[in-house]
Amino acid sequence: MFKPHDYAYQIEVTVKAMFNCDKYDIGGIVDVNFIERQPFIAIALVMGNFYNKVDISYKEKINDLLGKYYSEMGKSISEIGEEKFKEIMKDFTSIVSTI
Repeated sequence: MFKPHDYAYQIEVTVKAMFNCDKYDIGGIVDVNFIERQPFIAIALVMGNFYNKVDISYKEKINDLLGKYYSEMGKSISEIGEEKFKEIMKDFTSIVSTI
Protein backbone atom coordinates (compact mmCIF):
# COMPACT_ATOMS: atom_id res chain seq x y z
CA MET A 1 0.00 0.00 0.00
CA PHE A 2 1.35 3.40 -1.05
CA LYS A 3 1.99 5.66 1.95
CA PRO A 4 3.00 9.15 0.77
CA HIS A 5 3.32 10.32 4.39
CA ASP A 6 6.10 7.76 5.00
CA TYR A 7 8.11 9.09 2.05
CA ALA A 8 7.56 12.66 3.26
CA TYR A 9 8.76 11.66 6.72
CA GLN A 10 12.01 10.30 5.25
CA ILE A 11 12.62 13.66 3.59
CA GLU A 12 11.71 15.52 6.79
CA VAL A 13 14.29 13.53 8.77
CA THR A 14 16.96 14.31 6.17
CA VAL A 15 16.19 18.03 6.11
CA LYS A 16 16.04 18.29 9.91
CA ALA A 17 19.41 16.55 10.22
CA MET A 18 21.01 18.62 7.48
CA PHE A 19 19.94 21.98 8.85
CA ASN A 20 19.85 21.00 12.53
CA CYS A 21 16.34 22.40 12.80
CA ASP A 22 12.83 21.55 13.94
CA LYS A 23 9.92 20.69 11.68
CA TYR A 24 8.42 24.19 11.78
CA ASP A 25 11.68 25.99 11.08
CA ILE A 26 12.61 27.35 7.65
CA GLY A 27 9.06 28.56 7.11
CA GLY A 28 7.52 25.14 7.73
CA ILE A 29 9.25 23.58 4.73
CA VAL A 30 10.64 20.89 7.03
CA ASP A 31 7.18 19.72 8.15
CA VAL A 32 6.11 16.29 6.91
CA ASN A 33 2.65 17.56 5.91
CA PHE A 34 4.14 20.35 3.81
CA ILE A 35 6.63 17.93 2.24
CA GLU A 36 3.86 15.50 1.36
CA ARG A 37 2.17 18.27 -0.65
CA GLN A 38 5.36 19.88 -2.08
CA PRO A 39 8.25 17.39 -1.89
CA PHE A 40 10.44 19.18 -4.43
CA ILE A 41 10.70 22.32 -2.36
CA ALA A 42 12.37 20.33 0.41
CA ILE A 43 14.45 18.28 -2.03
CA ALA A 44 15.64 21.44 -3.82
CA LEU A 45 16.43 23.04 -0.46
CA VAL A 46 18.73 20.14 0.41
CA MET A 47 20.33 20.07 -3.03
CA GLY A 48 20.83 23.84 -2.99
CA ASN A 49 22.56 23.61 0.37
CA PHE A 50 25.16 21.33 -1.19
CA TYR A 51 25.46 23.02 -4.57
CA ASN A 52 28.08 25.66 -3.80
CA LYS A 53 30.07 23.33 -1.56
CA VAL A 54 30.70 20.44 -3.94
CA ASP A 55 32.84 19.81 -6.98
CA ILE A 56 31.57 19.84 -10.55
CA SER A 57 30.73 16.11 -10.61
CA TYR A 58 28.27 16.52 -7.73
CA LYS A 59 26.88 19.70 -9.26
CA GLU A 60 26.15 17.65 -12.37
CA LYS A 61 24.40 14.99 -10.27
CA ILE A 62 22.27 17.66 -8.59
CA ASN A 63 21.45 19.27 -11.94
CA ASP A 64 20.61 15.85 -13.38
CA LEU A 65 18.30 14.99 -10.48
CA LEU A 66 16.38 18.25 -10.69
CA GLY A 67 16.28 18.15 -14.49
CA LYS A 68 15.21 14.52 -14.65
CA TYR A 69 12.19 15.13 -12.43
CA TYR A 70 11.40 18.69 -13.48
CA SER A 71 7.98 17.64 -14.78
CA GLU A 72 7.07 16.37 -11.30
CA MET A 73 7.77 19.69 -9.57
CA GLY A 74 4.68 21.27 -8.09
CA LYS A 75 3.02 17.89 -7.61
CA SER A 76 2.28 16.15 -4.35
CA ILE A 77 3.77 12.75 -3.59
CA SER A 78 0.34 11.19 -4.26
CA GLU A 79 0.12 12.89 -7.66
CA ILE A 80 3.58 11.67 -8.59
CA GLY A 81 2.73 8.09 -7.68
CA GLU A 82 4.59 5.38 -5.86
CA GLU A 83 6.81 3.96 -8.58
CA LYS A 84 8.06 7.34 -9.77
CA PHE A 85 8.52 8.59 -6.21
CA LYS A 86 10.53 5.50 -5.27
CA GLU A 87 12.83 6.37 -8.17
CA ILE A 88 13.09 9.98 -7.01
CA MET A 89 13.90 8.89 -3.45
CA LYS A 90 16.54 6.47 -4.69
CA ASP A 91 18.26 9.22 -6.68
CA PHE A 92 17.87 11.76 -3.86
CA THR A 93 19.27 9.48 -1.14
CA SER A 94 22.09 8.41 -3.43
CA ILE A 95 23.29 11.99 -3.72
CA VAL A 96 22.73 12.89 -0.06
CA SER A 97 24.49 9.80 1.24
CA THR A 98 27.62 10.36 -0.85
CA ILE A 99 28.19 14.04 -0.15
